[in-house]
Amino acid sequence: MGSATHVEYWIPAEELAEFNGSIQGMISVESAYFGVGFEGFVPDKLGLKGKDVAAQFVAMAKTWAYSRMDFVCEVSTNRKAVYLNFLFWAQSDFRVLDVDAQQRDSTIAHIREAWEFSHIEIPLPVCR
Repeated sequence: MGSATHVEYWIPAEELAEFNGSIQGMISVESAYFGVGFEGFVPDKLGLKGKDVAAQFVAMAKTWAYSRMDFVCEVSTNRKAVYLNFLFWAQSDFRVLDVDAQQRDSTIAHIREAWEFSHIEIPLPVCR
């Protein structure tokens, strides 16, 4: 059930393999909706280990302040969490966690830089 602005495709299960095989190129994420209680993907490595989506971002913001090398290692090692949680981070307000809008935007920019530095093939979603 989507709105009038969404296009949904319902593919019968027996046709799914054929449908997936016809996809060419990369699928890009253009927007996302995060419901109340969204916890995000929780990684099991390094400083983000076991943290929910908000705690991960606060950890990333603090990591940049003390070690750029550790920051890049977090992005590279936890690329799945970074990719899946990125749009949430970019559109969330972390002021109650002592990360103001300027620090959030700066951390988002640093994540993008670390992503590119790590030569990860799949690009991060573009914030609109």
